[in-house]
Amino acid sequence: MRNLEFLVLLLLIRLSSVIVVQTWFVPDEYWQSLEVSHRLSFGYGYLTWEWFEGIRSIIYPAVFVIPYKVLAYLSLDSQQALIYVPRVIQALFSVWAEWNFVKGIKNVLNRPQVSWFMLLELGNHFLYYVTSRTLANTVEMNLVLLGISYFLNHCKGAFLLCVMISCYMRPTSAPIWLPFLLCFIQQEKHWIFSKKFLKVVLECSVVLGAVLGLDSWWYGKPVLVPVQFLLFNVVTDLSQFYGEHSWHWYFTNALPSLMGPTLIPLVFIFSNKKASNYIDNKVITIQLSALLYILCHSFVGHKEIRFLTPIIPLLNFLAAIKLPTFRWRKTFLALFCVWNISLIWYLSVRHQRGVLDATKFIGSFVRPEDKVLYLMPCHSTPLYSHVHVNASLQFLTCPPNLHHLKNYVDEADRFYENPTKWLVDKPSWALAKYVVIFDTLFDTISSLLESNNYHVIGNFFHADMDQGRVGRRVLVFKKEKTKKSVQ
Repeated sequence: MRNLEFLVLLLLIRLSSVIVVQTWFVPDEYWQSLEVSHRLSFGYGYLTWEWFEGIRSIIYPAVFVIPYKVLAYLSLDSQQALIYVPRVIQALFSVWAEWNFVKGIKNVLNRPQVSWFMLLELGNHFLYYVTSRTLANTVEMNLVLLGISYFLNHCKGAFLLCVMISCYMRPTSAPIWLPFLLCFIQQEKHWIFSKKFLKVVLECSVVLGAVLGLDSWWYGKPVLVPVQFLLFNVVTDLSQFYGEHSWHWYFTNALPSLMGPTLIPLVFIFSNKKASNYIDNKVITIQLSALLYILCHSFVGHKEIRFLTPIIPLLNFLAAIKLPTFRWRKTFLALFCVWNISLIWYLSVRHQRGVLDATKFIGSFVRPEDKVLYLMPCHSTPLYSHVHVNASLQFLTCPPNLHHLKNYVDEADRFYENPTKWLVDKPSWALAKYVVIFDTLFDTISSLLESNNYHVIGNFFHADMDQGRVGRRVLVFKKEKTKKSVQ
């Protein structure tokens, strides 16, 4: 595959995902980016607890403020525009990062290996699924790819800048960079003591100062986001409030799900002594980087599949080293295509789409004077970034036990312990014009909804099976005014 052909294909595939991917993945795609951007741009919106505790940087949400403002100035800030423009921007950033990475690895791999990498990168179902999503993990991957490409092309200043921004935004990316920094120090030990290095340090310091200033302005006080982030996620381990997995979960569950058949050549590179024939120091650095990243994250209780996003291209790179000489590559290619095409369709088009369909539906008619109540697990839907109306949008909250209260139970858990009692104890819920629930809750509260003059106006497919509190369908209820009898 030629360079231009790959770039065109990459551009088409990543931009196609903006339209094709119509499903929900994780709350952070909206609540840690677009919801904040919307509030910055339009003056209204909901901020989760993280944006008061100083564990998130405003850098990424600020990126979307300019396009939001431009759309508003041109009176083009429609619901559809606010949904898709940020995704187009993110998709283009991913294309830029992946394209630079391909140019960088040409200094390391031969032509057949590069071609296999291109195929693995373009075909991976998870990359298709996330590269246009406005997730911090996607940006982290973009910065990792850019940084490594600059490292391989000996662009020293740009490499160090990517390392700095990446670690500032996502301190958990530090394990990726440790092998590269050690290799960099070894290779550039003379340059480090030169005036050019001091110039780069000064330039990076200016950028860091600007970032610190922006975050401090946002929080209204001096704040070091990376420190606060590590205190919450590693030192206090409050992140376990949102679930935890065994230490081996990334190896036994996440990697097989993300890589599928690509694990076969990947295991060879990591385990077979003969693989040393394929490897030079730069490849070993990438190998150590990916392994160290997984190992470090394995010792943190709270694990999510998206946390491995930054290293998927690195794993594709390592797998591509073996594939040109892989004996069963035709069989591998067939399995690769079936696995990824199936998952691209299922995850992008079908699985967990109802909450987005329901939100778009509500945004098409809700008015500023209306109240919408989401009786669902917390952060089950986007909010103002997709509705784009300054209405009262209320949902069940679930902040962690930040103040170490005894017997702490968040609002969402209290509701699900006894939904009917919760509604009876809070009669103000019936002031909502619209109520949104999963069908798993229907049998429990339907009679109460009917007695308060609510009826279903929207019924949306969400998933093929129930997942605890998350059901197969999303139901939207509307409250009708009671008709007075004619005397």
